[in-house]
Amino acid sequence: MTAAMGRTLSVEEDPNIRRHEIASRLTNVERRLLTYLSRNQTLIACVGNIGAGKSSLVKLLAYSTGMNALFELPDEGFEDHVANNAAMYPLLATAKHSAKRTLGRYYGAINDFIIAQKAEPANSPALQSAKRHLHQAALDIQHAYLDLRKMQLQAMPHLQASTCIDGSPLADRYAFCEVLHRDMDEPYLTADALKVIDQRLEEEFRPLVRPGLLVVLKSPVENLLRNIGDRQRDEERGGEDLPEGLVRLVRALNPRYDHFVDNLRAGGWYHGPVLEIDVSRIDFVSNVRHLIAVYEGIEQLLVPREFRG
Repeated sequence: MTAAMGRTLSVEEDPNIRRHEIASRLTNVERRLLTYLSRNQTLIACVGNIGAGKSSLVKLLAYSTGMNALFELPDEGFEDHVANNAAMYPLLATAKHSAKRTLGRYYGAINDFIIAQKAEPANSPALQSAKRHLHQAALDIQHAYLDLRKMQLQAMPHLQASTCIDGSPLADRYAFCEVLHRDMDEPYLTADALKVIDQRLEEEFRPLVRPGLLVVLKSPVENLLRNIGDRQRDEERGGEDLPEGLVRLVRALNPRYDHFVDNLRAGGWYHGPVLEIDVSRIDFVSNVRHLIAVYEGIEQLLVPREFRG
């Protein structure tokens, strides 16, 4: 057990980095991470609310440190990066496209239900039909993501080097499912559906590989909504404004991530180190000093001191 086991570290910029030191500081930490992660197969899981920047961090990590990169949705112009394992692409791509189609139907079911809520009496057949459709869509999207996550985690031990992954089945359960079952004005996910998901997790996911490091991205809601609007994914569009169901979901998810790690530890799912990034303060995409801080935080939690020299 390393000294970082169970430790939580918040990323902070080093204000003392001088301009002429940036290139050396960045490439040195990238080199150390690349060397360690190529020799010690490790899984880094990046979790956080919609729009927090999970896929952006995974992309940067993959090409800076030589890791494999696995994503939860198809990304135009950038797909999974799996070095020397080209046979994995078709299987993972099929699962991701299935999840994307299911996600589109799920968002549609939410919006249909919201419209029916506003227009129909409480016990009207139309509202009850919309509710049943929503309940089924909410369960379907969880199954689709669990199928994808399972395939990714099963593949990871057979890949060369280390892997960083966008999302987690545990974030699906302890953030998304909690919101859908407990935090909406009307439960989107039923108690019976939640039992089905818990049974799948226990039977199918307990034996699978666990992360060596959990990276949790956090942000105020307004920053997240702005990021979602800027990226303009097809399944997240709703005319000029974001779909109301998506906005509700993002707002409800944010408090769940405040207790996410505690819930994992209580359930015996994860006892390793956690790196927290407030992406409203740490802009690792466009600020190289902030990217250095993220990489050095990963190194501090993951790489033994004796390995760093």
